[in-house]
Amino acid sequence: MDISTFVAAAAHDMKNSVSVIAAYLEDALAKMATEPPSAAALSTAQALYETQRVNGNLVQLMAIFKIEEGMYPFEPAAVVLDEFADELLGRVRPLVHLKGLDLQCDIQADMADWIFDHDLIGSVVMQSLFNAVRYASHTVRLSMRVTGQGLAIEVADDGQGFPGFMLEQGFPSRQGIDTRTGSTGLGLYFSRLAAGLHRRGTQTGSTRLANGRGSTGDLGGGHFIVELP
Repeated sequence: MDISTFVAAAAHDMKNSVSVIAAYLEDALAKMATEPPSAAALSTAQALYETQRVNGNLVQLMAIFKIEEGMYPFEPAAVVLDEFADELLGRVRPLVHLKGLDLQCDIQADMADWIFDHDLIGSVVMQSLFNAVRYASHTVRLSMRVTGQGLAIEVADDGQGFPGFMLEQGFPSRQGIDTRTGSTGLGLYFSRLAAGLHRRGTQTGSTRLANGRGSTGDLGGGHFIVELP
């Protein structure tokens, strides 16, 4: 077994354990529900956030391995956008509630569905939502609308925005550990890879970061956008 196969197998095993831990934390949070939330509930919520972030990273790591080895079952299909949004927002709603944030959803009225790989794009948007919840001051918004490039899915918040160096480096194909943050860039690499698999004619899916004004209005913070043809 080569090292990449070994790492992929280990990541799968770790993901299963992390998923169990997340389920226990979600159950504990439900049992600690009070108004206002207790200190223990807030600490448990933070532990749940970190657990879900690790789980998301492991899922993305395994998907990257399968994509680069030509083993990923890429299966674009019609996705009902209202249901897709409800599924994603439901995952972050407990943390949003505990932090006292406003969670908004803005979906263009005349859109019913769009063709893309549900699991790949769901993982991309889910991790972006968790990041937005972490850094938002008051508001997190998920938006979906049709643009000249296709379907634009945007996650925005009213936090401090992305650091300048992240906006400058964009979405590199590969990078080492950033000594300024300790980041491996896994999420950015995965989002670019996942979006790029989606093609229609000469158009290819893409991702971008922005601060301040996004495509659906200015919350003043960071905006993550994935565009699918």
